[in-house]
Amino acid sequence: MAETTSYTFKIDDLTPEDMPFGRLVEYYAEIKKMLGVADNLHLLGVYSGSHGSTFAIDRNHESDLVKRLIALKDENAPKPALAARDNINSMLREDGTSGIFYDAHNRNVVHFPGKHAEDTTQVRIRDAASITGRLYYIAGSADGAKVRVQTETYGVVFCTTTIGIVKAMRDFFMEEVKINGRGMWTKTGEGGWSIDDFTITDFAPVKRENLRQAVDQIRELGIDWPEDPLARIDEIEKNGGQFH
Repeated sequence: MAETTSYTFKIDDLTPEDMPFGRLVEYYAEIKKMLGVADNLHLLGVYSGSHGSTFAIDRNHESDLVKRLIALKDENAPKPALAARDNINSMLREDGTSGIFYDAHNRNVVHFPGKHAEDTTQVRIRDAASITGRLYYIAGSADGAKVRVQTETYGVVFCTTTIGIVKAMRDFFMEEVKINGRGMWTKTGEGGWSIDDFTITDFAPVKRENLRQAVDQIRELGIDWPEDPLARIDEIEKNGGQFH
């Protein structure tokens, strides 16, 4: 077996007994995307106290991991890696805790402030918003429902809503949806904006159409088009926008 070195992902305030297995798998999936070296990373074990997962990586592949960790710190890592890092932080905030990723010598550290992120917040406001993304998580209880939507702009948006709305959303699981509601917008010291604590008031599926489908729908409107629409537009412009 090749010589290895170890790294640890620690979640504060939780123990293996407190952490549901499904939630732990979600964290591991984001770590995989953040680090980009999953084929050479191996889980050694989980220890108690604060919930810690220790990984080993072959030393001849460690330089790739170190480069990725430095890039994450410098904010120039690939977008999927940065999004995964932010998703981990959002998950920790949702779980009411924080975390850290570090090597055996406490170097190459990635901090996840999680619930402590507000300590560095410059602006935090609640406002209405419409967000489009892929609906990939639904969970309901007697008190309400939780929803997660993967977006290109804000990463994963963690939402709450009513049982009635989430029942309707089930038909669009793993599809693009537009959600409307109110959320907490946070501007951090880096100048970026994130949104959390989003309450969905209504939603609509996003229908993706190709050009041919769009043209066919326009034709079905039965509009009496002029023989030369472009010439007609040119004539209107010459007349200062007046129809004759």
